[in-house]
Amino acid sequence: MKLIVVAIIACILIIGFTDLAEGCKCGCVPCGPGGKACAGCPERVPLCQDLIRTVQGLEQKIRQCVCGEPTWMI
Repeated sequence: MKLIVVAIIACILIIGFTDLAEGCKCGCVPCGPGGKACAGCPERVPLCQDLIRTVQGLEQKIRQCVCGEPTWMI
């Protein structure tokens, strides 16, 4: 599961540093990972932290509720 978290963060960073994030030369301003946050969305750092917490919480629920691991093993 930690590999998934690392992959998500890597994808966000790769998209942020590619030319695709700059958008087209048509005068429109892209929003999202490569630019400023879209309307109604948090900035990149708080969003990244929130998504990592969500993935970790989901991993804990899967290990505890689906796999039956005791809490002390998690």
